Amino acid sequence: MHREYNEKISYMKKCIQKRNKLKGLLKQTEQDMIREKLLLNKLQSDIEKKDQDVLKLESDNITSLFYAILGTKEERLEKGKQDLLKARLRYDQCIHNVEYLAEETKRLVDEIAEIDACESDFEDLLNKKIETVNIEDRETGEELKKLIKRKESMKANIKEIDEAIACGEEAIISIENTITELERAEGWGIEDIMGSFASIAMSRTHVDEARKFAEEAQRKLSRLKREIADIIMIIGSEITVGTFETFADYFFDGLIFDWVVQTDIGKSLDVVKNIKNQTDKAMSKLYEEKLTEEFMINQIEEQVNLIIDNA
Repeated sequence: MHREYNEKISYMKKCIQKRNKLKGLLKQTEQDMIREKLLLNKLQSDIEKKDQDVLKLESDNITSLFYAILGTKEERLEKGKQDLLKARLRYDQCIHNVEYLAEETKRLVDEIAEIDACESDFEDLLNKKIETVNIEDRETGEELKKLIKRKESMKANIKEIDEAIACGEEAIISIENTITELERAEGWGIEDIMGSFASIAMSRTHVDEARKFAEEAQRKLSRLKREIADIIMIIGSEITVGTFETFADYFFDGLIFDWVVQTDIGKSLDVVKNIKNQTDKAMSKLYEEKLTEEFMINQIEEQVNLIIDNA
């Protein structure tokens, strides 16, 4: 009997916390969508003021963008051209972000719709479980109810932490893929006559892939930041997320710098490795919080069992 109630109570508590979390994530996602759309409009306006033709350029091949916008070896040193290139790179990323956020919003709305109102059911189940224990002392019964609620909240917290960890692991995969592609790139920014055409072409293919993985990493880092913000509200502990939101800006700055000074991938690779370190630290904190919650659950279970045994 107790096991049946325990399973139902756990399910209801997770349902309540899941619903609240989804509503919070939906609100943050909608805010992110507004921010990205405003940024997209600003970038489009800025680009059109400087050079409308830049918006018509094909963006699948990043090298063509760099050549078309920065121009010759002498022209690439112009700050205005570099700013225009970065604006175009961010513009392309914004378009992809808006598409992703639209899909994310729909997913969250659908998930919320599937969750029934379960708060009253949770209280009813909890009261029925207390009745089966046959505790005559009302104060002891209330204490038991309080401990069970706390335990179920912590179990739900662990589920939320696990989801954040899974999100972080996805982000790390994208970051590591970006690092791998950058490390395979050689001769980025070097004129064709200074090296093998085939090797330089291959290098730029790797940079194209690195750009895709970096944009993917940025979106996953943004989602991780939303997940962590929700966890911080629940557990009350601070988890540093570093420069997650500005990762793409620094990455594009690094690529442009490496191209302009005609070196191998250097600064851009450092940017990605730095964000990898920041993500690893956030993940370590998440694992630490999970262990803390599990320890506290064991402590509470001992108290609950003691009250039941003495009833």
